[in-house]
Amino acid sequence: MSARCGIIFVHGIVGNNHIFDLLAPHVPAHVESKFITLKGHGDNALAFSKTSMAEWKSQVATAVKDMQARCHHVLAVGHSMGCLLIMEQAAQGNLSGLFLLNPPLRIKPRLSLLSNALRVMLRATSTPVAQAAKDAYGISLDFNPLHYYGWPLRYIELFNEIRRVKNVVINHLHCPVLTILSANDEMVSLSSAKELTRRGHSEIITLPHSTHYYYSPADRNAITTQFNHFLRQSPA
Repeated sequence: MSARCGIIFVHGIVGNNHIFDLLAPHVPAHVESKFITLKGHGDNALAFSKTSMAEWKSQVATAVKDMQARCHHVLAVGHSMGCLLIMEQAAQGNLSGLFLLNPPLRIKPRLSLLSNALRVMLRATSTPVAQAAKDAYGISLDFNPLHYYGWPLRYIELFNEIRRVKNVVINHLHCPVLTILSANDEMVSLSSAKELTRRGHSEIITLPHSTHYYYSPADRNAITTQFNHFLRQSPA
């Protein structure tokens, strides 16, 4: 990779950039990096209600454009919804490579999704999985129900974007794509891989002992190994 290369990180819905803590130390010192905090995140439930998918997409597009002004090649890493946002930019020809963590191309909620959410709300995070969910949660706990008025719409927007990415955006991806899925993901189905493989994006790794937010020590090593491979294979 050349000194004129940059990499952008985009977290998922109600998430934060702690999900990328295992990758950040592996970014070479000469590579510019930017961790985007999506609007309404890092704040309270009311702030999240007031934002929108359109704002998130605009925010990512602006960050990519800014980095393009300084870098010959721009790579992107996404987690969950963040994958959808960077796939949009890649389909427009603005990115040179995608590293996708648990892209939500097909959804299959498990009971553990609800139980982990309850543990986070009740601060009962004694298990590694629950603690990882708490660490990845990007909205401060808010017990005023009126502050959640916009949340249903945000998730409707998310599911609409999933459909659009599957039906339109993914057909226009022409850069290298490396995808990592978790076998025990609480919400993203492993069959998401089919949406990528049937369109020729076949470099997919499955983590046997991880969830949407929690990565076992062995799986963490696998992620960092693949990330370093992704960086080495990216355009110089």
